[in-house]
Amino acid sequence: MVSKFSISTSLKICAVMMAVTLSMLTAPLRAQSPVGVAAVVNDDPISIIDLVERIKLVAVSSNIEMTPQRSNEMAPQILQQLINEKLQMQEAERRGIEVSDEEIARGKSIIEQNAGLPDGMLDTYLAERQVAPGTLENQIRPQVAWQKVLGTMRNEVQISDSEIDDNLERIVSNQNKPRNRVQEIFLPVDNPQDSTRVYQTAQEILDAVNQGADFGGLARQFSASASAANGGDLGWLYAGEMASDLQQAVNQLQPGDVSAPIQTIRGYYIVKLLDRRVGDTNAVTDTRLDLYQLFVPINGDMPQDQIDAKIAVLQNTRETADSCDAMANVAVDLGSDLSGKMEGISPEELSGPIRQAIGNLEQGTPSNIVRVDGGALMVMICNITEESNLPSRQDIENRLRMERLDILARRKLRELRRQAFIDIRI
Repeated sequence: MVSKFSISTSLKICAVMMAVTLSMLTAPLRAQSPVGVAAVVNDDPISIIDLVERIKLVAVSSNIEMTPQRSNEMAPQILQQLINEKLQMQEAERRGIEVSDEEIARGKSIIEQNAGLPDGMLDTYLAERQVAPGTLENQIRPQVAWQKVLGTMRNEVQISDSEIDDNLERIVSNQNKPRNRVQEIFLPVDNPQDSTRVYQTAQEILDAVNQGADFGGLARQFSASASAANGGDLGWLYAGEMASDLQQAVNQLQPGDVSAPIQTIRGYYIVKLLDRRVGDTNAVTDTRLDLYQLFVPINGDMPQDQIDAKIAVLQNTRETADSCDAMANVAVDLGSDLSGKMEGISPEELSGPIRQAIGNLEQGTPSNIVRVDGGALMVMICNITEESNLPSRQDIENRLRMERLDILARRKLRELRRQAFIDIRI
């Protein structure tokens, strides 16, 4: 059973943290701190030093000024996270799951890239901000381990075709509405008795954001959603891709705005509107063409009969060619080095005369002959690819699966907490 945090507990945390801070000014950190233990999870201790260093890491990653008051406010939530991580590691170890040094390094590299740091500079960056060695690794390890645990649960999640159809239909029906790029922080409420405490945590996070803290950094540290690894970034969403209560809140925001804590049946959300696309009414956003260009060189010194002969070849090809392969065979016969296939071309990238020539051209039909500097040519559309901004069926299935896995993960963590012996000592 997890102890509840009282006012006296909070004061103890603040006092202990001040003591630890003073000790760090006068002596190097030791693996075993005389300050003591913050909590014990099934015989695994969490030291006061662990708690203090994680608070410092939260401050650095979120660009937040961690005043004594804010440290005191956030310490209970951060300690709960450390407890959860102990439970996650214990479950992974029970299943025989290990986390390699390479996986830790990969996680650090992703963080490094997201922070815009040069390769190999993350450790130096943290050290300069007095974050103890190993603090970040101690956060990454349970994250990776827990993802592996969830990977063993994927077969428990089944997504039907009808669910995908319903989601796609809802998205299409909202296609004429604005699209929003959204960040989220999700704080679950697993027990109704915890609702007030979780709301207070959400409000503290919101206060930190309003005072300049990095939303993405706070999402990585506090959010229980799968999007936390991406700083809470959900990408571009149609209205039908969000729950109605969240969508209603997002609709009230302007780009850059952050919502107040939003209570849902699952917990509290804080959402930030990064950007909005208005008038995005066409599902097709991009057209790409594969073209074949048949070119014959013509220069000013060439006799007219040779010019006429070359034009006649193009004209004959225009009347007989029914595929890009047929155009290519003519190019081989002509020995035309400037003929060839052009793939993935946007119509906007083409010169005016060529763009005009293919304006109403059907696939597999040669264009009119176009005179250009140095010769004459005609083109044929070999293939047309239209890229849609609508999510694919696979995208929808992946999103639904992640949502279900999030629910399973929280359910599993609740089960682990119920079965665990947890002794909070501060």
